[in-house]
Amino acid sequence: MKKTSVIAVAILALAFIFSSAAFSQPAGMNGKMGKGMGAGMRMGMKKEMRGGFPMLMAKLKLTDQQKEKIAGLRLDFQKNMIDLKANLAKSKLALKELTMKSDFARNDVLAAVGNINNAKDAIATAMANHMLDVYALLTPEQQKIVRAERFLGGMRHPMMDKFRRECRMMK
Repeated sequence: MKKTSVIAVAILALAFIFSSAAFSQPAGMNGKMGKGMGAGMRMGMKKEMRGGFPMLMAKLKLTDQQKEKIAGLRLDFQKNMIDLKANLAKSKLALKELTMKSDFARNDVLAAVGNINNAKDAIATAMANHMLDVYALLTPEQQKIVRAERFLGGMRHPMMDKFRRECRMMK
């Protein structure tokens, strides 16, 4: 009697799991759009129509010299980000490796989490420094456009909050 009820419960649980998986939305859709519509619609639009960074660059009417300097800064930033993101991935992997052991200490886990947070902070600081470097290359009129577009205010990080306050003081 007990064995049959355990088997029945197991079969019901499996049926529930498979039925919910069969009727779920495809991954990444969140029930908001049909299959593939998001990427297809964006891909058909011109860059200028999408808004964001390309549209802002068009509004700024950068000189050739500014474009060159910004391109150089961007390459340096991308090279630096490769190292910083690799460091973050290594820190996350170290935490995973540590927690897979059966005998890990609380202080070791907290230190590993601290390393991950330090890596994230380094990435956020590098991003803020890059944005400030680009901002410094702009003329006062261009800086006014950037502030009006609130392009620099899109990120949520304490370093960005500090940068936003400094931008407000420059007005």
